[in-house]
Amino acid sequence: MAADAESRRQRIIDATLDVIRDHGLAGTRTQEIARRAGVSSGLLLYHFTTLDGVIAAAMTESEDRYYRSLEEESSSGRPAVERLRLLVERSGDAASVISAWTLWMEFWVRALRDPATATLCTTLEARWRAVLLDVIEQGVREGAFTSASPRISTIRLAAMLDGLSVAATLGDREVPVDAVPDLWLAAAALELGCDPALLGVG
Repeated sequence: MAADAESRRQRIIDATLDVIRDHGLAGTRTQEIARRAGVSSGLLLYHFTTLDGVIAAAMTESEDRYYRSLEEESSSGRPAVERLRLLVERSGDAASVISAWTLWMEFWVRALRDPATATLCTTLEARWRAVLLDVIEQGVREGAFTSASPRISTIRLAAMLDGLSVAATLGDREVPVDAVPDLWLAAAALELGCDPALLGVG
């Protein structure tokens, strides 16, 4: 029974991510999620209580998948320069990246008016910064990076990626989505006193 419940819960989360990708946050409806998951709306609410609850669970699951892929890639004790590249290379193909960035932009706007969404955004952003900080501190220990304050470097580089993501999502011709990893890694090399070639950028 527990396995069946978990399977249903996972189907609902997957369906929620599909609906959000297709219709955006504003167009996401409980009935459509339930239809795609093959469950009743009542069962969906039994598992997640509210639409906001299932959206939060889906957003968290999406982030979990990203971090699991990073952990699998880094399990062999990769050096910091390789881990830094993986942070942007494991985001996915252009289509999925734009979809994910669009979702984040919708979440940011929603967070301005909804405290629960604001809390979720803060939690997920803190998780990302913690991973980036860990990589930077590793690079400093290895002698590959130089930073007077790894925490400040983390804030600057996180904000840089946010800005590049917004520009690419809005179709800025000077920031095409496939150029974002190299643009960010070049900025990271400057921030961290690292040879750009070590990060795979010219």
